[in-house]
Amino acid sequence: MSESKFEILYKGNTSHFETYLLDRAEQELRIGKQSIWCKVADMYARQLTIISINPFPESILFDSDETPPSLKQIIAHTNYTNFYRWGIKGGKTGNHPIIYAIHNYHKVVLLHYFNKQYNGLINRRDILPAEKSYSNYCEDDPNLY
Repeated sequence: MSESKFEILYKGNTSHFETYLLDRAEQELRIGKQSIWCKVADMYARQLTIISINPFPESILFDSDETPPSLKQIIAHTNYTNFYRWGIKGGKTGNHPIIYAIHNYHKVVLLHYFNKQYNGLINRRDILPAEKSYSNYCEDDPNLY
């Protein structure tokens, strides 16, 4: 079975979050105690793979033993119709939302990470850095829709 993959691009501060997450998990492994950060890093890697295959929230398929990504289209507080929120529940580490855009039907551009200690609506101030990152990205690769 051939699966079409979306290209994953890192813009804004998303690569910093990924580095931070992996550093925390590595610290746990160094002391020989896999705990919450290793679980969050494992969930992040699995869900990133799922998103690279299908980033649309309405059609995610997953195994029954797999935690599906929490994906939602962002409608409020933005003019972009191709923005989505990927929420990673980190338990004691907090909730880790990442705003991403599906760009020109074949790329997922991870735009902005922020830590929310509660579940709730994304505010305008949470979206502004993502919009700025996306606008900068579109200067070199214009949005076709």
